Amino acid sequence: MKNIKYLLFILISLNFMSCSDYIDNEITGKQNLDNYYSNYSECDKALIGCYASLSPQDWWETDFFWLVGDVCSDDAFKGNTNEGDQRDFGNLANFNITPSNEWLDSKWRYTYQGIFRCNLAITRIPDAPISVEQIELLVAEAKFLRAVYYFELVKNWGGVPLLTEPISVSQANLSRSTEAEIWIQIEKDLTESKEFLPLKSQVVASNIGRATKGAAYAYLAKAAIYQLKYIDAQDWANEVIKTNEYNLNDDFGNVWSVSNPNGNGSIFEIQNSYNELYDSGSALCVLSRSRADGGWGFCTPSSNLDNFMGDDPRRDYTIIKQGDYVDEEHPSYDTDPTQNMTGRINRKYYLSMDERPEKSEHTRSPLNHILLRYADLLLIHAEAAYHNGDESVALSSLNKVRNRVGLNAVWQQANN
Repeated sequence: MKNIKYLLFILISLNFMSCSDYIDNEITGKQNLDNYYSNYSECDKALIGCYASLSPQDWWETDFFWLVGDVCSDDAFKGNTNEGDQRDFGNLANFNITPSNEWLDSKWRYTYQGIFRCNLAITRIPDAPISVEQIELLVAEAKFLRAVYYFELVKNWGGVPLLTEPISVSQANLSRSTEAEIWIQIEKDLTESKEFLPLKSQVVASNIGRATKGAAYAYLAKAAIYQLKYIDAQDWANEVIKTNEYNLNDDFGNVWSVSNPNGNGSIFEIQNSYNELYDSGSALCVLSRSRADGGWGFCTPSSNLDNFMGDDPRRDYTIIKQGDYVDEEHPSYDTDPTQNMTGRINRKYYLSMDERPEKSEHTRSPLNHILLRYADLLLIHAEAAYHNGDESVALSSLNKVRNRVGLNAVWQQANN
């Protein structure tokens, strides 16, 4: 017995020694930023990391937050009627919002992760041994993305901490800047980035989907309309229109198709591709699909939206209703009304069976997520022009959107 005790003592001591040795070892596999930005490839990879935070790999909670704007409106509901399933998502839909809501936490953390990555690129890339033209383009893309991240923050929280240097949370001044200060930073980043970003038609095939001059103009217009700065909004929207880079020639039913990434009317969208090895892609298709069709059943279109659209030809490409014909595999679609308070699902994120990955999708749907379209820009232009007293210009932009799907034009009041 005594010998056993001695043996145990020796084994425990050796275990502590081995743990100590392991802990004391230099960390391997950790990127050393001091010598990372040593060539163009490394700088470009750092920038790709900035884009990646728009929809972080295997983090479906962040994709979930892109649906919050719909569920907090009259257009959609939480959907899934299981009260305990993603309760905090339902709480947002019902405006029962507390600081402990997990979706707010996820959106906040991963948006600031994107901002940190952008700040790092903006700070480090100018010192890299690459050409001035390469530096200007990469930094412009990073500034554009930082503006997009701050746009997401300001529209959800108003004033937030403004960080423009790559510093850790422990070093950061986390005092809340005013909403006006955040808008100023957004406009500054977009204004500076547009000077060096290419037009969409100038982007090489391998870089399709990255920031463009048109996207910077469009976000400037959107930022202005949010601030009710109608003259600026109309001016910036005009800049997009004048590029002649975008049109409404794609059939409306094909706008969100997985076979039409970065289509004619796409100004900026999150790029997704299915990759089994890296488990990459979007979670939105699974999150919003019927539970009877392998989905999770969230963010279901409301009867309010359905009734509002009525006979609008866009309705069939926006909403799938219980029993609708969708395709050969789904001649009478089952929205699973027992677990779906509206009996409807979002058609825009629907993938046919042959478009879905062979294995469990989860976060691996290959459908791009469109953040800004030319139709959106024309409606911003129309709204701004109307408030500026340019009713004929407003109607022109509005009717371009209506005419694309065969709707009758709206005419100016006769007494005007």
